[in-house]
Amino acid sequence: MSLISNRSSMVLFHNENGHRSQRVRIVLLEKGISCDLEPLTEENIPKEILELNPDGHLPFLVDRELSLYHSELIVEYLDERFPHPPLLPVYPVARAQFRLILLRIEEEWSKNMDVLEDLSSTKSQINKARSHLQKNISNSLSLFDNKKFFRSDEFSVLDSVITPILLRLDYHQIKVPNKKGSKPMFDYIERMQNLPSVKNSLTSLEIELL
Repeated sequence: MSLISNRSSMVLFHNENGHRSQRVRIVLLEKGISCDLEPLTEENIPKEILELNPDGHLPFLVDRELSLYHSELIVEYLDERFPHPPLLPVYPVARAQFRLILLRIEEEWSKNMDVLEDLSSTKSQINKARSHLQKNISNSLSLFDNKKFFRSDEFSVLDSVITPILLRLDYHQIKVPNKKGSKPMFDYIERMQNLPSVKNSLTSLEIELL
């Protein structure tokens, strides 16, 4: 049977230890979306998927005739296709502000984590990414406040993006000083670790490693 065609349900091809794949799994659980999960590794992507996803990056979502790669696009699609609960603010100004923060997180956090997770990264690239990520997170501590979720009283797409990264800090030897200014961030991590959608999004490999 074809991996992609003749499927009656949504399927997510995902990396069992990738922060971008976990991001999408969290969103699926938060929204209660039924989706088949197919684990893959980026070193062994089937030709059928590469024809639709040339860069070979995971996750990769198939929803009948639609095929999507890039986790940001997948999350945005899921939020629009299944609008309840919304993961971005309804009002344009607040939504734009969230998008600005997402852009900052993507450039300063996610891309460095990509390097740390890429098996082809050199030691020099890993050290550089680790240093940048540690610095960028330390410089972002003021973004954490007393709200239950990140910059919001409700779970949002921001939580799905930063939580997988924060959960991987220890594994990638990224040390954020445990001081007064960092307490809101560590409190946030603890809350997210106990959130059902985050706990249930973890694969057996992630549970073992993280």
